Formats: sequence, structure tokens, C-alpha cells
Amino acid sequence: MKPHLLLAIGASAGGVEALTEAVAGLPADLPACVLVTVHIGEQARSRLPEILGRSGPLPAGHARQGEQLRPGRIYVAPPGYHLLAIRGVAQLSRGPMVNRHRPAVDVMFASAARWADGRTVAAVLSGMLDDGAVGATLVARAGGRVLVQEPTEAMFDPMPRAALAAVPDAIPISAGRLGSMAVTLIDAERAPTAADGGAGVMPRQHMEDSDDPLFLADDESRLTRMSCPECGGTLAQVDLPRISYYRCHVGHQYSPQTLEATQRELTEAKLWTGIAALEEHAALARHLANRPGGDHLSAADYLRTARESADLAKSMRAELAPMAEPSGPETASLRDTAQ
Repeated sequence: MKPHLLLAIGASAGGVEALTEAVAGLPADLPACVLVTVHIGEQARSRLPEILGRSGPLPAGHARQGEQLRPGRIYVAPPGYHLLAIRGVAQLSRGPMVNRHRPAVDVMFASAARWADGRTVAAVLSGMLDDGAVGATLVARAGGRVLVQEPTEAMFDPMPRAALAAVPDAIPISAGRLGSMAVTLIDAERAPTAADGGAGVMPRQHMEDSDDPLFLADDESRLTRMSCPECGGTLAQVDLPRISYYRCHVGHQYSPQTLEATQRELTEAKLWTGIAALEEHAALARHLANRPGGDHLSAADYLRTARESADLAKSMRAELAPMAEPSGPETASLRDTAQ
């Protein structure tokens, strides 16, 4: 039995507006299941199915665990769960976050590519960073087609641009025309062109079953010296033709732009932690300097080390949070006041 045709749509910031335009162009007799993942907070209350159900002729709802996927319906990833399509059934996973999100677009695209092979159309809409680029590559490798919202039209263009860079054959298109183009591609029903489908997003082997401390899954190219921002495990690199991504052995996964943004945020957090530690040490050393009795350091020694920690903390704080230079008509009066 052939797998159902799949239309998988992923979006993030600014994507709901584009998504409503896209589903408005889908016919009531669409011969494909529609899977939708939009980045949303795990504790958020999502009304996206209601919005999509009002936007076009197809009924929409949050996917339910074990639900049989049927053509002509829209299945939305609920908050806090990855949405996968496995042998015609919706699977909801609380697995590791991918690109800092759960649900993640890459997870949905990869499962669609693995199950439906060339019978998948993936669409990437507005959003920040690059979730969806790896999954779109896997869909294309499996013989599916990729649609991308025209970047100049998208409210936020990084996700569409990343997908276009990763999949040169992707078709850029306006959100209003995406539905009709998806129907055209679905009607064409391409045959699979690769046997590995979604291989590469979810490792088939796990480190817990290995006796090798340098463990790599079959699709992983090499170990890096970078650590996973989420759990601290070592990141392995996975290479695709036009994009590489990174995964730790537990399954946290990052596309390149998302990893850089995460590392940047983590670096700042660690530096503020260092400032806090230095300031606390300075205060404690001053306290000990003022205590009488038999401490192993003299008061002068405590004061010296307190001054060193305080000076370093001040330097780091000045680098991390410099005062903005005043601008505008009030600049002169501010400078006069300072003098």
C-alpha cells in the first residue's frame, strides 16, 4: 500500500498570516494529508487549528497520538510535542528539542520524507533562523518537492532564505499562491529518487548500545569540540550537500544559524555568571578582612584579592553593558549636566 501524499508546512515568527493564506488555496478534496508545525511555547494555548479551519475548506485540529492520518485534513503539532508521520499514523514525541524548539519543523519534515518518500511536498514559511532547512534537504533527497515563501514577501525572511540556500531546486512563491502550487505538485506525484529518505535527523543507533567512547551514528561525519548548549554532550557534525548540522548523542540538534545564536546567548549568560561570582568573592574577601582573629591570610591580602576581583568584574560589566552614547537634541544638555 502506497503511503498517503503529504503536504508538510513549517513556520515560525510571522508565519501564521502566511499559513492562513496558503491553506485558503487548498481544495476541499485535497488528496493529501496536511501536517503543520509552527514554533510555539510549550505552555502556550494554541488556537491555530481554529484559525486554519476558518481560513479554508479543510477541517483542522491538533494531532492526537496514534491518530490515523487521512487526506483532506490539517494536523497541527500541539505545544510541547514534535509531530511525526510514521506509517500513516500521527506520532507525538516529547523527544529532545531540535533547533531549540519542540515542536520543530526539521523533525516533521524528516519523518515525512522517511515515510512518504517522493510523495511529500514541504513548504517553509516566515520565521527566524534556519529551522526547516535540514528537513527540506531531506525531503528533496527523498524525491519530494520543496516550496518556500518568497523571502521578499515574508515578514521574517531568515527561514525561507536558509531553505533556499540548502535546497537550490526549491520553488520560491507567494503565500497566496502556495496552496495552488502545492496542489499542482501533489497531482504530479513524483516517485522516490533516494533510498535514504529522512536518514540523518534521528539516529538509528544510540550511544547507550555502544562500547566506543568516540561513538558516531552512521550518518554522522565527525565529532567536534563543541558541546551541546542544552545538555553539555559533545556535538557530532552531519553533512548534507549544501548544509551541515550538529547533534549530540541524546538527540538535541542544531542547524548552523541556530547553534550560533544559541552559543551567543549562552556565552553572555556565562559571562554574567562570572561577574556575579567575582562580585560575591570581592564582598566575602572584604568581610574576612574586617574579621579579627586567626585567618590564614592577613587583612591586606584579603583586601588585595577583593580589589582584583572587583576590578575584573567592573571591566567585564563595562564590556557587556556599555552605556549608550546619547543622541538627538538633548545630547548637549546631557553632556553639560555631566560636566
